[in-house]
Amino acid sequence: MAETQTPKAVILSFPYRRTGMRGFDDTILLSFRSNKPIKSILKTSGSGRHGTRSYKLFQGKYLVYQLERSNGGNLYAVVKIIRLGEDGKQQVETEWRVFDREPKITLNDLPGEIREILIANKDALPLFGEVFPFDDKWEDNIQEEGE
Repeated sequence: MAETQTPKAVILSFPYRRTGMRGFDDTILLSFRSNKPIKSILKTSGSGRHGTRSYKLFQGKYLVYQLERSNGGNLYAVVKIIRLGEDGKQQVETEWRVFDREPKITLNDLPGEIREILIANKDALPLFGEVFPFDDKWEDNIQEEGE
């Protein structure tokens, strides 16, 4: 009789930072199954300015929204698709540098499924309006495309 293995969860952790001088680092993972952010645990230092955001994940494909803003206000943002293997290793399937001190691509430049997930969760994604400054009429764009 063959034994069935239960899937093993892996913990992925990412740096978190929120300084008093506008500096900010965070990584939000979204599920392709639910199209929602994955629950995470944020542990911060006593001041709350530095810490780690951790996710308990199973093998699969995830959407990553990752950003960094320096104390000087320089913003860097990446959206990527990662695949997590059984061994817990991450493999980046596709990566879009959406902001690198200035906007590099707009929401409309991203594939439809990725764009829809990001827009549906914009309130849970930090600095969304700064990362996609030219997409303030995204609601109209989505409606026009769907018509």
